Amino acid sequence: MRINPISTLNPRQLAAFRAVIVCGSATGAGKILHVSQPAITRLIKELEIALGFSLFLRRSGGMTPTRDAQILYRDVERYFLGLERVVEAARNLRNKRGGQLRIAAMPTLSSRVLPEAIGRFRERFPEIDVIIESDVSTRILDALAHNEVDLGIGRIPLERDDLDRLDMPVSEAICILPKQHELARKDEISVQDLAGQPFVALGASSLLRLQVEAALRISGVETGSLVQTLFSNTASAYVARGLGIAVVDVFSIMGSDLTRIEVRRFRPRIAFDFAAIYPRDDRSPLASAFARELLAVVTHEVEDSISKLTLSRI
Repeated sequence: MRINPISTLNPRQLAAFRAVIVCGSATGAGKILHVSQPAITRLIKELEIALGFSLFLRRSGGMTPTRDAQILYRDVERYFLGLERVVEAARNLRNKRGGQLRIAAMPTLSSRVLPEAIGRFRERFPEIDVIIESDVSTRILDALAHNEVDLGIGRIPLERDDLDRLDMPVSEAICILPKQHELARKDEISVQDLAGQPFVALGASSLLRLQVEAALRISGVETGSLVQTLFSNTASAYVARGLGIAVVDVFSIMGSDLTRIEVRRFRPRIAFDFAAIYPRDDRSPLASAFARELLAVVTHEVEDSISKLTLSRI
């Protein structure tokens, strides 16, 4: 009987593969795994033989992963995340601890909303470990679909009926400008005002970016030179440096230095909605409890931001 070579995979090979991906070389991987460089090279070679395809292009001073390796790495990461959760669960049982809540959330919430919600949650559940992973909404949904997290906090398409959700209060996108910008004299910024202006855009996978681009396209407006940043909570730093104007969600400027930027309403109105998202039929009671705390915090913050924007200036 012919043995499937993939059945010969072992955790040491996968650990070596993961370490080389992260470090970029067998030498670096050996250092973090506390084994020799030849041992790493041997483990990678054994893994390639078992899989039947090459994982790295060997070059002087480093190893570059092939496209197949990059695809495989995503599943290897899931494997190790699963192992970590098993180890953590065992540790909690041994120490009679309360457990763990793993959350994947949009980075825009990390400066103020999430810390406040976690603080309130920990007052009720002081023994629970809270693990926060920041990512874009598309990957948050993927993590939920693969049961890698207990709770996602992000933007979810209405047609995703495979997941349950608790909707957060809807806010609206705002425009942020450098101090002393010529447009700062206006109480609100229209899409037409962006014509020819240097612009700080969000990452290509951002739903808000797509909404802004749709407004630009409908109005026939083209912005000037572009700086692109993946996450909205980093946009204010580029705006403060005078690199352009940005249209972002209101949460992204919470915790920012508002002495270096101007904040205005943006027209046409672009709704910014998001939700606490759970795997369907597998909702953790801890995830539900955290989502309720988050709802209370977001409700307060949105009401506060609306009252400030009513004055046209923050």
